[in-house]
Amino acid sequence: MANKKTNARKGAIKKVAKKVVRKAKVKTATRTKKPTKQKRDKLFFSDKAINELYSENALKMMKKRYLNTWKDGNQETPAEMIKRISHALAEVEKNYGHDNRFIKKTEENFFEILAKHEYTPAGRTVTNVGSPTPLIANCIVLPIFDSMKSIFQTLKDAALLQQAGSGLGFDFSHLRPAYSKTKKSNGLSSGPVSFLKVYNEAFGVIKQQGRHGANMAMMQIDHPDVIDFIRCKQSESDIRNFNISIKVTDEFMKQVTEKPDTQWYCMWNDKKMKPQRVLRAANGSVMGAETIDITAKQLFDEIVENAWNNGEPGIVFIDEVNRTNPLPGLGPIDCSNPCGEQFLHHYDNCNLGSINLAKFVTNKKMDWNRLRFVTKTATRMMDNVIDLFDFPVQQVTDLAQRNRRIGLGIMGFADMLYQLEIPYNSEEGRKMGEKAMRTINEAAHQASQVIAKEKGIFANHDLSIFKKKNVKMRNAALTTVAPTGSISMMLDCSSGIEPVFALAFIKQDKDGQQYPYLNKYFEEAIKNHRIQKPLVEKIKEEIKNTGSIQHMEELPKKLRDIFVVAMDIEAEDHMKMQASFQKHVDNSISKTINFPNSATREQVAEGYITAWKSGCKSCTVYRDGSRNIQILNLGDGKNIKAPTEIGKVTKKEEVPVLNLSIDKGKLARRKRPEIMHGKTYQVKTGYGKLYVTINDDEYGAPFEVFATIGKSGGFYAEVSEGICRLISSSLRAGVKIESIIKDLKGIRGPMPVMTNKGTVLSLSDAIGQVLEEHVTTKEETKMLSENKAVNVNELIMIKSDSERNDGTGIELTSSSTPSIADNGLMPGCPDCGAHLQMAEGCISCRQCGFTRCL
Repeated sequence: MANKKTNARKGAIKKVAKKVVRKAKVKTATRTKKPTKQKRDKLFFSDKAINELYSENALKMMKKRYLNTWKDGNQETPAEMIKRISHALAEVEKNYGHDNRFIKKTEENFFEILAKHEYTPAGRTVTNVGSPTPLIANCIVLPIFDSMKSIFQTLKDAALLQQAGSGLGFDFSHLRPAYSKTKKSNGLSSGPVSFLKVYNEAFGVIKQQGRHGANMAMMQIDHPDVIDFIRCKQSESDIRNFNISIKVTDEFMKQVTEKPDTQWYCMWNDKKMKPQRVLRAANGSVMGAETIDITAKQLFDEIVENAWNNGEPGIVFIDEVNRTNPLPGLGPIDCSNPCGEQFLHHYDNCNLGSINLAKFVTNKKMDWNRLRFVTKTATRMMDNVIDLFDFPVQQVTDLAQRNRRIGLGIMGFADMLYQLEIPYNSEEGRKMGEKAMRTINEAAHQASQVIAKEKGIFANHDLSIFKKKNVKMRNAALTTVAPTGSISMMLDCSSGIEPVFALAFIKQDKDGQQYPYLNKYFEEAIKNHRIQKPLVEKIKEEIKNTGSIQHMEELPKKLRDIFVVAMDIEAEDHMKMQASFQKHVDNSISKTINFPNSATREQVAEGYITAWKSGCKSCTVYRDGSRNIQILNLGDGKNIKAPTEIGKVTKKEEVPVLNLSIDKGKLARRKRPEIMHGKTYQVKTGYGKLYVTINDDEYGAPFEVFATIGKSGGFYAEVSEGICRLISSSLRAGVKIESIIKDLKGIRGPMPVMTNKGTVLSLSDAIGQVLEEHVTTKEETKMLSENKAVNVNELIMIKSDSERNDGTGIELTSSSTPSIADNGLMPGCPDCGAHLQMAEGCISCRQCGFTRCL
């Protein structure tokens, strides 16, 4: 009994003690006035706090692209933008019978992940949702089939979608090869690249009007015109409104790696044939085509050479794409969106958004539970976006509703690794990337299944891989990794799964506006390592020029290992990282292998082959400095060429300094005086009036020649300019004038013409005759002033009678019905460059309709 009383007393004492402790805790909390979670959230989510989270660069970009301007002229703040997005997308829940409490909670969740910079939808959603502008998705694929009706119906649809801001993808493999017969017009095809140029020009006009999207053009490796396509962007100013990619097959890659010296064959209309070289005139028009012998390795090297030169074309492993096609019932996939991460059926689209992985690291540890919550919340948000789609092309809206694709991706991965102190190019880094993507992919699929129970499965479910798996899904596909250019700027994080380009760099947008960056995680690491201030300033100055710290041995090795940048990383490590992510991505990944300028063609080739062997769906490379215009640049921004400067020729581009060994001991051109005097001659040619100006040096000898004909930039103007430049170089290098005239006179073109001074056979002949007249007149004047007899034959060598035949410059033929060619009249069309033909007494062009009789 005593023990029982004792225990009871002890129990009573413990209860009293617990009450005292609880009261003490309450009093302590009251004294410190620690804010409740509700108050903390209210403080954190105030408009002022939200607006202050955005960097100067982010706000500058957002004002141009994302913040709406109201009727009164005022522009919304970032906080107002977030409220607009979260409210409009939560309201969709009303359509599915949810009550106000559920809708309010959904809006709060949407608002929270947006305000904390943990997630953002893609650009078109950020701009358009909740505003008067129709809501559309960033990426769509449209069909181009082998008929004028299809080509130009798609161009019409594409123009409307481009105007709304969509990015578009097109496969040009379905178009017949250049110089193939066309049944309806009884003519010859101009080929896929010619129609690509038509699309490019159309989109260029739309782009000039403001809103525009990017574009992708693809061609299969076994199309006969594949070489023409590979080379179509050799100049930086060509086809500026498209990215281009070659779709390579497993068969091709096996032949490259296993049988590199065997002939590569193409297919057209089920017929096996060799690739062809498309012959084009200077104005780009097709003049013919010839089949060529080329091995798979040589064709692969052609792709590598062009990619090494300026970053294009990219490569798509199309067999791998279709092995993972989530909707096989809709047929094979033949193209992707502009950046290659979203492979789509014709008229299908994808609604993109990205999770910022940099926001899930605390004290060098990942918060996986929070990542799962944000993923599921983002999945619901993106599914609601689809209900609000309103595309200007109805087929796109319909397929969006039937497939309900979303492309949930990531950004800030490199920043996440910096915080975790894990090198990007390490096995640990790849494992962390794989785990992050697996977590997101699994959570997104789980969320889609939950939403399917609430709202129903997507309409094309029976055509999908989920039918066989007996899994009910709301969405046909859920994950992808987009490049996240401007949205990563908005949240001030690294792009996609890319390594950081440089620790300090200048980014410029399409208008040439510059945004300077210095990596904030590197700055923080320097502080934590207590590096002395003079060295800190030296480091910052150095990384402005190089972007990297790998050569700075005064820094700790651990720091150098962690803070690697894109060009510190081998191509193999780039592709291994992409492959690690690809294991848990429904669609594809936008990823670029950034090479230093010193990278070799062999390294580029190795990158492509590694990507194929690793199971990647696409691969893009870029060698730093291989283009005049770059988005990301080292330095202080003073000498960066803006995108608006594309097409302008600089002095450096006009006269490249080659320093060739074969030029040693050769003649160089004399320096041109600032002021020169000369004469201008008018001469009639078969191509119009030609104006030739000849300037003389201080001794009265011809020094340079200029010629003008037709419009600037036209075909004949181009030819005459080229001739005159070579003449001027020869004159300034000391070549005899007599020799130059001899080489020029007598050259026959397709359109000789009679003049009051005799026959002019061609542009070359006309310039030669003018040059002869110029020097002969001067010599005659000189001899007459010296009272000498003039013998023109001794002054200038003249063409023999046998060369001039009957004196007209036109060879006669015994044929009773001479053809145009027999008469030296097989001219090129001044509009398209095709051969002109005689029909009904008039010379005309069957290709474009030009006629000389009008």
